[in-house]
Amino acid sequence: MVVKINSILVVGFNTRPLAKSLHIADYEVYTVDFFGDLDLYPYVKDYIIITKELESNYEFLKDKYSEFLVHFTVEMLRKHNDINYLLIGSGLDDDYEGRDFILREIKEKELDVKNVNNNLEIIKKSRDIERVYDYLSSKGFKVPLSLSYELFKNNVTFEFPIILKKKRSAGGINVFKIENKEKLNFLLNKLEVKEFNPSDWLIQEFVEGIPVSCTIISNGAECEIISINRQIIGEKFLNPPGDFVYCGNIVPANLLKEDNKLISEISLILTKKLGLKGINGFDFVLKNHYPYLMEINPRIPGSIRASEKVLDLNLLDLHVQSFDPKRWDIVKNKIRSAQATGFATKLIFFAPKEINKELLNKINNIEFVYDKTEPIKNILKEEPLCTILFKGKNFSESYFGAIKIIDKIKNIIH
Repeated sequence: MVVKINSILVVGFNTRPLAKSLHIADYEVYTVDFFGDLDLYPYVKDYIIITKELESNYEFLKDKYSEFLVHFTVEMLRKHNDINYLLIGSGLDDDYEGRDFILREIKEKELDVKNVNNNLEIIKKSRDIERVYDYLSSKGFKVPLSLSYELFKNNVTFEFPIILKKKRSAGGINVFKIENKEKLNFLLNKLEVKEFNPSDWLIQEFVEGIPVSCTIISNGAECEIISINRQIIGEKFLNPPGDFVYCGNIVPANLLKEDNKLISEISLILTKKLGLKGINGFDFVLKNHYPYLMEINPRIPGSIRASEKVLDLNLLDLHVQSFDPKRWDIVKNKIRSAQATGFATKLIFFAPKEINKELLNKINNIEFVYDKTEPIKNILKEEPLCTILFKGKNFSESYFGAIKIIDKIKNIIH
């Protein structure tokens, strides 16, 4: 008797960590990926790499990569019409039309592909942060003072500094801290060059505190906390292209038990209210031991490999299984019985300047370096160069162990 191998198409900005876990769980993995990191290829049977297909780079494609993800996803589904599952990672968070186009392609071609993602309506509700805030407020939870930009113009409630952000943003892109009216006017003039639409933007009070996140798994009705994570946002030593750009995580977050409890409570309430399925992420800022929700990511979050590392679980496999009602009890019991062993730190290092391709092999050969850039062209300033994932016995050993890897990379570059 031949055992059928499950096949899965993984789509996203950076699919390497997802593809690796699924490969380890014996899935036959196909991918549509933006970068095409060297350490992606061993885990996939077939792939489409956007930067290679279009013979372009991160800088030219970063503002419109979602449309290419959609186009090449459909191409891959047509090429391999026996794929069992479709998993969409980061990159299509708010491209509802693109997601719908993919799902219609599956339906019209009568492909036997199971969509292991939240449905469109749930994604839209999760990304409508104003309505989410209204719901949390009605339940007695604190939320950041927020106002659509259109209403803000005649409102004097806010005190500087404030945050100007797109209502639907990802990875900290299109989030700006504004110290005064002059800087606000300067930024608005700059944005108007890019066809600034006031209805797409939100003004929010600046909440200063510890960035944290919560990773949770659900079957649409029941849910379990996977991990609570420290977020690393806009750290200068990692050279991110913005003050709020996502730069990694430390798992677990090493918070007080009371902090973890309230973060978990809010995340569980919202997961059940929204009907989220699979693995999803909630971003907070912890100010004076109170978690203020920043956004919901109705997809597998970037911290997933760090969570897998400390829990010794294949969370990608559990994500897929969570969409099968017959497997939920198995998923739930594995999460409940898992124990964190140590801490894992993930850091994303962005290029501080243009980096000669001749240096990339040296960087790629460093232990604990992942998402290795192929040495075929120079890396431009502010492009992501690689990821570090380092596990230690405690919080500081994990974090400073990862920092030492960053220092090795800097020595090579300089």
